[in-house]
Amino acid sequence: MEVSWKSETIEALKVLGGIANLNQILDMIIKRGKLDLSRSKTPDRTLSKILQENCLQTSYGKDNTFYSVYGIKARKGVWGLTDYIIEENKLELTSNDEDFVEGKKFLRKHICIERNKKLIIMAKKQFKERHNGKLFCEICGFSFVDKYGDIGKDFIEAHHIKPVSEMKEGESTNINDLVMVCSNCHSMIHRRKPWLNKDEIRDLIKK
Repeated sequence: MEVSWKSETIEALKVLGGIANLNQILDMIIKRGKLDLSRSKTPDRTLSKILQENCLQTSYGKDNTFYSVYGIKARKGVWGLTDYIIEENKLELTSNDEDFVEGKKFLRKHICIERNKKLIIMAKKQFKERHNGKLFCEICGFSFVDKYGDIGKDFIEAHHIKPVSEMKEGESTNINDLVMVCSNCHSMIHRRKPWLNKDEIRDLIKK
């Protein structure tokens, strides 16, 4: 059976941990050696076309196999495998997780988004680039490294701003949907439904 561009792109992304840029994906496809690249004069363009045609973030996307991590308009060429980031059956819930206001129906999917290591790493990287290399809570300004020293370096939690129950079927997320928060503010956001946003939590702190 002939290997397709789509199926091999999926396999390459799995090997790469679910998220990678265009060049990394193409390099992995070449390394695997299962796809006949001689039929394409411009493999990079062919790969880009496959990714976009199978991404609902584009106007002509046919399905939601892939998603643009930074969003299509950003044109950064970093792609994710949608199904890879939702490994709900492997997730262990804590006692705090059980209090999640949206109920267990949406709990696992939401936590998978917020605990996806590669997505969080990229979100932190972007945040640090915008804030002179610093990580801090976007609500109260708390910095773990300022408070705890080296042990707190690069530590912060990420909150996915869109409730999973409001996401459309097959809808994926990108790093622009993540907010950097400290543990306390994150807990307070999840404590009420509908969720409190950043500004509402800030107002509570100021009172």
